[in-house]
Amino acid sequence: MSRQSTFLVFLFALTCFRIAYSGWFELSLDEAYYWIWSRSLDFSYYDHPPMVAYMIALAGLLGESERFVRAPAVLCATGVTWIIYMLASDIFNNRRTGFLTALLLNITLIFGAGSLMITPDAPLSFFWMLSLYFGYKIVDTQKPAYWWALGLSFGLALLSKYNAALFAPAFLTFLLISRENRRWLFRPEPYLAFALSIMVFAPVIYWNYLNDWVSFRFQFSHGFNPDSKGAIINAVEFWGGQIALYGLFLFFFIIASCIGMGRLGIKLKRDDFLYLCVMSVSLLAFFLLNSFMKRMEGNWAVIAYFSAIAVTPGFIALWADRTLTAKREWVVYGYRASVALAVLLTIYAHIQIVEPVLPMPQKYEISRRIYGWRMLADETDKRLKPLKEGAFILANRYQ
Repeated sequence: MSRQSTFLVFLFALTCFRIAYSGWFELSLDEAYYWIWSRSLDFSYYDHPPMVAYMIALAGLLGESERFVRAPAVLCATGVTWIIYMLASDIFNNRRTGFLTALLLNITLIFGAGSLMITPDAPLSFFWMLSLYFGYKIVDTQKPAYWWALGLSFGLALLSKYNAALFAPAFLTFLLISRENRRWLFRPEPYLAFALSIMVFAPVIYWNYLNDWVSFRFQFSHGFNPDSKGAIINAVEFWGGQIALYGLFLFFFIIASCIGMGRLGIKLKRDDFLYLCVMSVSLLAFFLLNSFMKRMEGNWAVIAYFSAIAVTPGFIALWADRTLTAKREWVVYGYRASVALAVLLTIYAHIQIVEPVLPMPQKYEISRRIYGWRMLADETDKRLKPLKEGAFILANRYQ
């Protein structure tokens, strides 16, 4: 069996497992919120664009259960895994490296466990990864046609979540840095591609226009307005969470590999290496600065790591081949140990979701956000029955 055939068997088995597993536990608070959206489709919603609602509604045509609600998230994860496999295989000209990269992505806690939950991050991850791949094809082939594909995929990413907009300044940063690709700034293709993405995103703009720009205003306030908790506390909480979500020690290998890949790209004049470095480092720099001003959620920066993960196994292999000192063995063994630890963390998270085995602080307990909602719904129904038809139900939050 060829390496690619083996990968396809792995990907099919992983997808089947996730589809089955995703029906074993109740919808979380956020997932139920997005499911409600899917019952009343619109051009946009209070805090996010509509793509997640469209996907849930489409899956709902096949059936109504937790498994069908989460099916789009699983399929998006499958798509992301396939694209990162192709990207790493192309860059390093090695299918084995592509396979190892796909495995690395799926053992990280945020992607391995997060792929079971339907949130706007699911379609965002898929369309961001697709945009990243088309951007790579522009750099690698210099073919103008890929700009149209990039414009469409970027527009669909914007329809998924607002922070997809960060792709544009990150890609612009790369074009400004790259001598070979700077020429695109003087050609019409990038601007036409951007216009196409805005056309795809236009329904969200129109909806906001009709609704006093409420979604844009909410997200700007939610994402940028400083809070009173303290810069150091905010930054430590956010980056501590990032380290945990990306496998503890594995986090540092991912970041180091990304930076090393950028340096190697400059040294070897490989713009594809430099491209993937910039598409990660520029975003990480943005989130680093923002983490001192605002309390941020751990999933906000997920888009910053895809290109970094895409180069990690390949860079470590290149570095090991070029290094003959004793440090080589320590680094390789350390990387393997960090991968093993990340696998254990992700397995633990899968178990903890359906059968909590270890006591956790309430703030970090996964099961608290998943179980108990059916009981709450039953109690709510009992209290609603005595009320007259058309009675209003009020809550102190939109969620």
